[in-house]
Amino acid sequence: MNRRSYLALGITTGVSGCLGFFDQEVYLGGLRLENTGETNQHVDIRVQKGGERVHEATVDISGMDMEGDENVLSTEFVECTWPNDEPGKFEIAARLTGDDSWVETTADDAEGDDSCQMVFLRIEETGTLWFNWDDCERYEAENPDTVCDYGTE
Repeated sequence: MNRRSYLALGITTGVSGCLGFFDQEVYLGGLRLENTGETNQHVDIRVQKGGERVHEATVDISGMDMEGDENVLSTEFVECTWPNDEPGKFEIAARLTGDDSWVETTADDAEGDDSCQMVFLRIEETGTLWFNWDDCERYEAENPDTVCDYGTE
């Protein structure tokens, strides 16, 4: 085999390894909203699993509170009504109620090793929304009531 053949093989192997990471299937262990602004917000949420809509809701979340000299982050958990008996390719979209555009994330954005993933939606003071994925493992140990049942339905 010549040098070009080895290089082509290395590129193909490298790309094929990366492509295998996409289409990640996980259990959706929870969806937590965090409001860093002082204004109350209304957020439309859509959850899809395998391309099928499995949850839709509008969540009201209050603005941050002042306790003494400290701001206290306002949080709300979305009720776990999606099917979670098997892992799947989850897609989550959110928007402030009344906005036209949705912000979206998929299980491909998950960076952890746990098959169960928690999703955080942060609402900034400016109204900007962004998602973050994290392993359920830590939340199950610290606050088991915040993680949805999964793999047992």
